[in-house]
Amino acid sequence: MKRLCQRLALAALFGVPAVAPVTSFGQAAADEQKTESQKPVVAAEVKQEEPTGPNAGRLSFSGGADFVTAYFFRGYNQEDQGLIAQPYATLYIKLDDSDAHKVTAYVGTWNSLHSEHTLSNAGGGPDAWYESDFLGGVDFSSGAFTLGFVYTAYTYPNGAAETIEEVGAKLTWDDTTFQKGKLGFALKPYVAAYAETSDGNGSEDWYGEVGVAPGVYTFNKDGRYPVALTVPIAVGLGLKDYYFDDDGHEEFLGYVSAAVTASVPLPFIKSDYGSWNLTGSLQYLWLNAEGLQTLNHGDDSELIGKVGIAFAY
Repeated sequence: MKRLCQRLALAALFGVPAVAPVTSFGQAAADEQKTESQKPVVAAEVKQEEPTGPNAGRLSFSGGADFVTAYFFRGYNQEDQGLIAQPYATLYIKLDDSDAHKVTAYVGTWNSLHSEHTLSNAGGGPDAWYESDFLGGVDFSSGAFTLGFVYTAYTYPNGAAETIEEVGAKLTWDDTTFQKGKLGFALKPYVAAYAETSDGNGSEDWYGEVGVAPGVYTFNKDGRYPVALTVPIAVGLGLKDYYFDDDGHEEFLGYVSAAVTASVPLPFIKSDYGSWNLTGSLQYLWLNAEGLQTLNHGDDSELIGKVGIAFAY
């Protein structure tokens, strides 16, 4: 969560210096995707799906890099100018893979590099390396349900902010079987909540999210280059000191995100090197909280493009 970005938003709202500590209205963080809107919206929401590459052992590895037109984290504008590259990597460990239930642990990293040197603190580190997140968690799956727990440390190598630590939980329902003969595709709804445990920039805040992640169609399904489309939709909620209006009062509804994502395999890369995919997405963000609009130059919406390459082994 991006404290310094919130300070800039509150400074614009109330006419206080951006470098002054914000104490009157709590401290909201800025948001991903990473999750998925962004941290990844997000990143974060930073964790990638468990890979299904050629490696059939208990250890597997995935990674990649995305290039985005703007970086928003849970509705908060982090950067919308210049080149933004976001490399990531995750190691998965299958602790239990029985028919009755599955337990998968993982550790990973997610990063955001900006040519604009966003909020760089001179002498604080590499100017372009805005964010570097370290995460670890475990997913418990039984039947159609998966319950995941994650710890994330948000760090800022260029000195933009102090380290923030967060824990979260996410419950997902794979309704594939339920939807047979109905919609024709699974919605895969989820609900998640995240709480800061330590924040070097201010108070600890709480964030919630609900959404769906349906895979709706695959073009050229039997061809060499099938194109899989998904339409993820997410709603960001302020559970404690997260989103604010122009008067400094908390707002519950932060933003709504809807995207169309596409993934195409790259079969010309030998399977000995893992499975590779070219990815892309177009995401629409509607910003409800007035503090989010202030950070986004007064606009209540944003269209974000992304292209990337991903692998799993």
